[in-house]
Amino acid sequence: MFEEIGSIRNEADETSLQILALFRDSISEIRLREPESVSMYFKPEYSHYMVVHTPLNIQYPEKREEWSLRFCRDVGVSVVELIVAENSSAYVSGLMAVNGSKVYAILPFTAIDSEKVGKAKFPEDRMAGVRAQVLPLLLPDVKGATILDIGSGFGTLTLEIAKNNPDSKVYGIDLHDSLTGQAQMNAEVLGVPNVEFRTGSVYALPFDGVSVNAATCFFMLHHLEDIKFALFEIKRVLKMGGSLMAVEPLEKHHHHGPQLSEDAWKELFEDVGFEVKAESRGGAVVLKAVKRG
Repeated sequence: MFEEIGSIRNEADETSLQILALFRDSISEIRLREPESVSMYFKPEYSHYMVVHTPLNIQYPEKREEWSLRFCRDVGVSVVELIVAENSSAYVSGLMAVNGSKVYAILPFTAIDSEKVGKAKFPEDRMAGVRAQVLPLLLPDVKGATILDIGSGFGTLTLEIAKNNPDSKVYGIDLHDSLTGQAQMNAEVLGVPNVEFRTGSVYALPFDGVSVNAATCFFMLHHLEDIKFALFEIKRVLKMGGSLMAVEPLEKHHHHGPQLSEDAWKELFEDVGFEVKAESRGGAVVLKAVKRG
């Protein structure tokens, strides 16, 4: 039997960890029972560790069976990257456990381990490749004094926008407290001061009218029941001449939500009154819209 050596602090719950692939970049605090344990477990020569912890109390669908094997059996095992170790705590990314979970073991993850498990890749969601190809090219184009990232999730992209715009105020919006709370924790640990995460709906954004210079929606709109209503609400908060950048999967690359072509997405934005340009990139449509009149 493992003995408890510490506990985990983050903002994750079972609901937010249903989207495990997006949680990998989020930060958790490992609080060790004995302060001297930090230097014992975490050493300068290692960047990654295997952490044995309380398992998740959920089961993933059959196509995600590897997730269940790794994180949902008698114990969970996560390969984490050390961000910083201090006092009686260490901050790591990639720890797949909910707030309050127990930690039972911490072991260095070495180059030998990496070679042995080189073929065991973390399962990606279907759109991960599309995101990785498209979004890094677009983020430098997001500019403005006040920027709103809608559907920010755990805040990975929102933080990149904030880092690219250090003099701007950047907001991330998502529906669930566990997502926005975790995103804010990530920002605080990483030292990104110009970002704030709020819980709210795209149908009723918690911002005054004509108060935002730029907005982004990355792979979010196709999840909505009423896309046009959401676009009207985004247009409400944008200043005149403000921009909206959205990226959505094209019909042949995605199999839930509306199956829309590039022209159909462009028409949706035009119906709301945006002046919009659309182009296809790597299985997605990039929509750059401006509020006019």
